[in-house]
Amino acid sequence: MKKELFTLLPLLSLLFCIACTRDVELKIETVSSVLVLNASITPDREVAAFLSKSWFLMDSVPEYNLPETGVKIDVYVNDTFRGTMSRSDNPADSSEYKGQFKLPGCYVQTGDKVRLEADAPGFDPVRGETLIPSQTEIALLDTARMITSGSLLFRIYLTFEDKPFDRNYYRLVVERLIEYRKGDQVKWVSSFCDSRDESHQLSGDQFEVPSPWGIFSLSYDDPVFQPGIPSSGINDGTYCRGVFSDDMFNGKEYTVTSSFYPVNSLETDSVTAIVHYDVHLLSISESYYNYLKVIRNFSISLGDAYVDGLLEPSETYSNVIDGFGIVTGYRISTRRITMPFGSSSYEWSNSYYPFE
Repeated sequence: MKKELFTLLPLLSLLFCIACTRDVELKIETVSSVLVLNASITPDREVAAFLSKSWFLMDSVPEYNLPETGVKIDVYVNDTFRGTMSRSDNPADSSEYKGQFKLPGCYVQTGDKVRLEADAPGFDPVRGETLIPSQTEIALLDTARMITSGSLLFRIYLTFEDKPFDRNYYRLVVERLIEYRKGDQVKWVSSFCDSRDESHQLSGDQFEVPSPWGIFSLSYDDPVFQPGIPSSGINDGTYCRGVFSDDMFNGKEYTVTSSFYPVNSLETDSVTAIVHYDVHLLSISESYYNYLKVIRNFSISLGDAYVDGLLEPSETYSNVIDGFGIVTGYRISTRRITMPFGSSSYEWSNSYYPFE
């Protein structure tokens, strides 16, 4: 009898605890908005930035726009004042966020230290700075086709020479570009901004174009992308956040690999679709690397398993003083792969969507 009683008591206690619930009111103190400054600076473009404000976590309608007047961003290159940015918002583009700024005619060079200082009415001023890294050229780009799980896999081998003495950071990006042609009309669609459900204006003429199966995704299967992680690949290729450092090959030549499922070019009676894959090797600043490494880990998958829910909470990286955001520098080298024409049976959908 005593033995049965001792067995039942823990079970009854557990049921008692399960039945007890209590509503807890969570009180979060309101946090004042601060300026948010973001910029990716390269010698290939004029110095530009995006300036907005933060909003409170519990706001039902986030508001990030700043006043139309009194907002400014000053540009300093190697501690020399170069000018004040002007607004460059495109009023014709309703999808573009307001808060775009640019300093016309202002270009930077490798090794420059760029500092942005931003101010707006009612906010504390903020500042952020970065160094422009040197460009790393792609020495060789090779490819291989492999059959895996009954599907054709396309593997890229990108070789480059790492510069010695400095710690260098890189980002590998592959962008699928489809060049649709009908007569003398051309329309480009990028895997980064494929508006499949929207119509597009093209010389006032409307025609139907086929769309490839699935969303382009890149597998970062080289060990440099995942130091210390026992996995065959990191599948975050939708946004191409594959960043890595030169810790494994400092000052040496290295061949980095990645892979994806390819789509061949297609020609029909009405339209031609030429498929290109632009392989970009970015030399990036340390701030760029630190930021994207944190962002990538928010939605990481290892093989077929998504483990973002198991990751430790982490704060988004920022190098903007007295505010939020990221000011980075980069250089870019690009090689293009153009796919041969093939069958539409497996690579293209049977449904067509209109371009105007």
